[in-house]
Amino acid sequence: MRTALLVIYLIVNSAIGGAAAQLPDKEIYDLKSGRVKPDNSPVYNLPFSKGSKFLLIQAYNSKLSHKNELSLDFKMKRGSKVCAARGGVVTAVKEDSDVGGLKDEYMSQGNHIIIKQEDGSEAMYWHLKKDGVLVNVGDTVKMGQHIGYSGNTGYTAFPHLHFQVYDKDGKNIATRFNTRRGIIYLRPGKWYRRVS
Repeated sequence: MRTALLVIYLIVNSAIGGAAAQLPDKEIYDLKSGRVKPDNSPVYNLPFSKGSKFLLIQAYNSKLSHKNELSLDFKMKRGSKVCAARGGVVTAVKEDSDVGGLKDEYMSQGNHIIIKQEDGSEAMYWHLKKDGVLVNVGDTVKMGQHIGYSGNTGYTAFPHLHFQVYDKDGKNIATRFNTRRGIIYLRPGKWYRRVS
């Protein structure tokens, strides 16, 4: 039931333009360039295995398909390891889909994992492969734990991992990550390697 409600929310949110998730372009630019100080928001690990490196193809408010949306797309081959960016409790999973594409009928077909984090926020990992989820609802996971495998299910043009976080009030939020360049907000068109 929770997954169905989430899918409906995401469809409606994208249909109305996701106004609640929008940050002005200038504010997004300031985040990416490190101009926001001090910043006491949580620090995330990159959502893949230590030592792995992936290209970030879309970030916050990207014009391709993240307009008015604070989410990240990492280009990944099917079967790449997906790891928990922060610890928490698994609240939803879907892994029975084997279809994907750019038709509206695929909107509800994305395999995914949702993890409720200590501060009440929820991290979402989308487009996982069929039978590619390694955790169950109710499981407690640690930061960096292997939780699934990337795929190409749901509304998607190519294999990738879509990562997105909502705070405890349901507001889509930007997230900063531990990288070899320090703790930063990620920028599209760059490769990132998980270091811890």
